[in-house]
Amino acid sequence: MQKFKYKPKVNTGNLRHRITFLKPPGEIVNGWPSKEWKEHVTVWAEIKTLRGTRLFEAAAVQMQDMKTFGCRHREDLNDTMRIRHKGQDYDITSMTNDDELDETFTILVREVL
Repeated sequence: MQKFKYKPKVNTGNLRHRITFLKPPGEIVNGWPSKEWKEHVTVWAEIKTLRGTRLFEAAAVQMQDMKTFGCRHREDLNDTMRIRHKGQDYDITSMTNDDELDETFTILVREVL
């Protein structure tokens, strides 16, 4: 008899925030490279709070708004993009494929000043 490790599913109730991924400038549009960040895709995401030592490490660098987003895995997303949430843009610091299962991403971001 095989033993199966319990794997909780993504709680879709937590994915209640809309975030938009922005492509970096330089993409060729009508034969010319773009100069602005272009909207790529809008997805549902959750906002995870920074706690404990991560909060202190984040605050020690600069007083910028730092957030952690969680969203479903997509092949067309990468860490060169930016995220827009409620009109504010964020640079992606790190983008991690949770447990290498290709189900969800955890994305650490820093506010663009």
